[in-house]
Amino acid sequence: MTLEGSPASSHVVDTPALTLENVSAGIGPLTILHDLSMVVPARKIVVVLGANGAGKTTLLRTIAGLLPPRSGSICLFGEPIHGRPAHLVTRAGIGHVPSGRELFPRLSVADHLELAGKVASPSRRTEIREQLLEMFPVLAERLRQPVGTMSGGQQQMVAIARALMTDPRVLLLDEPSTGLAPKVVLAVFETLPVLRAQGVSVVVAEQSLTLGLSHADEAFVLDHGRVVLSGAASELAQDHRVIDTYLGR
Repeated sequence: MTLEGSPASSHVVDTPALTLENVSAGIGPLTILHDLSMVVPARKIVVVLGANGAGKTTLLRTIAGLLPPRSGSICLFGEPIHGRPAHLVTRAGIGHVPSGRELFPRLSVADHLELAGKVASPSRRTEIREQLLEMFPVLAERLRQPVGTMSGGQQQMVAIARALMTDPRVLLLDEPSTGLAPKVVLAVFETLPVLRAQGVSVVVAEQSLTLGLSHADEAFVLDHGRVVLSGAASELAQDHRVIDTYLGR
């Protein structure tokens, strides 16, 4: 997590956190993203909306370096990161919380934090860990518990904390509400303004229109791997074209 006075906070706020230009990507012979362009402002919460199959997960996996773009460019605060392997994208400052969480069931909460913390500078690890346990007090109570024995909501918190232990400048959250009770989902989304206040830019891929638009500063709507609408979340919440896109009109 970025704190005032840390290296990431020295970036000029006007420099976009992420810039994607004409990015195409896919799996095997299937192209899922088609010449996609978008700009994520620094220190903002951005939601990427779209129905199932719109390309949201592919977009986040491409930014994170898990899928190499077939064309186009991706820059993190002006620095090209496309084509780098995932571990170097993480070191550059991208934290990724995948859909399904992808945790190690037999490892404890502490184990997950320790492993992820190896990416951060040694001088930052203790500070970040203390912050995370303050943000997610339930994890502080369960540090030695195997994550496979925890509830879905607690596991989601572990997944977010693991990503934040890498000290990211940008956090990617893929469908964080999936499979969680409404109360737990709200608790997860309420952490996003805290991260924004600490200097982290957040990109959330979400299916829920209401949930996504109510917690974001800006929004992009994907349809078949293309950005079809974008703008301030408050404005898109009133735009009938958003619902029309979801309903395939």
